[in-house]
Amino acid sequence: MGEERKQRAVTQTDIARELNVSVVSVSIALNGRKGVSAELRQKILDAAEEMGYEGAVGQPQKKDAMIRIGVLISRRYLRYTPSFYMNVYQEIVIAALEKKSMTFLEILDPEDEESLKLPKLLDDQVNGILVLGELSHAYTEAIQNESRVPVIFVDYYQPIGDADFIISDGYAGAYRLTRMMLEAGYRKIAFVGTLQATSSIRDRFFGYRKALMENRSEPRPDWIIPDRIAFDADIFMNLPEEMPEAFFCNCDVTAAFLIEKLRQNGYRVPEDVGVAGFDHFYMNKIDGIELTTYDVNIEAMARISVNMLLRKINQTHFVSRMSVVTGKIIRGNSF
Repeated sequence: MGEERKQRAVTQTDIARELNVSVVSVSIALNGRKGVSAELRQKILDAAEEMGYEGAVGQPQKKDAMIRIGVLISRRYLRYTPSFYMNVYQEIVIAALEKKSMTFLEILDPEDEESLKLPKLLDDQVNGILVLGELSHAYTEAIQNESRVPVIFVDYYQPIGDADFIISDGYAGAYRLTRMMLEAGYRKIAFVGTLQATSSIRDRFFGYRKALMENRSEPRPDWIIPDRIAFDADIFMNLPEEMPEAFFCNCDVTAAFLIEKLRQNGYRVPEDVGVAGFDHFYMNKIDGIELTTYDVNIEAMARISVNMLLRKINQTHFVSRMSVVTGKIIRGNSF
């Protein structure tokens, strides 16, 4: 271990890996806080001294010491400006500062995800990590298994044991929004979104489908319209040969693309066809059109993410779970 550690400063993560303990336990021991046994504390202190750790060893942590939160976002979610997840990140920064915590952002390259190259955040001296936006199952599992600090995955979920996920209420939100379209008189409603792309899109599709089924209707296969090849691809869409009366779009960016496509083909919104979006992210008017959409409440999602992570970092009573952030419908003039 000597040659590698001479090249860079020893971190708490290095000590944790050397002793096969959590970074949280190392932090507690090095900062003189309660939470580890006397035997483990001494073992950590001895290892820190032997390895040349330059941080304050065995000293009580100041009450105003900041907790370090790492935030991971895939570069593919930043291809459009403004970016939904950068907005979420900005709200996380605000929520973290209110809790006397600081954030560190890492942008993940898609090729690193494919090769399962773990993010640098796992090697940095952070107390916990928030992952924004859906990553592959294998990569999500790798982060969960390899991280020695608490991790929370935001805006998606996957069947991984003992992992914590925070999602928006896509199912109920899409159900309510589709019911509103039905109550407005629309009967032939298409869904725009690639179902295989993300779990969020699938949730919204099933909420849309439930509303149609309660109206004694089933989605037509040709009215389930893809808007991307995969979850890291550019948005596109083709209009169906037989046009519906309205479109429910899985997100506002897709809705904006659709409205432009409809106009290019001579259709007026909402006079000829209605359009609904989702997430209340594309908030500017589209040539006079204000989208009717579902607000996922980015501020609440960020605040809940930070608070949940801090509870895990502080080792208060915490049970792994999936938290659902509810939102509200924003009424515009697009249908």
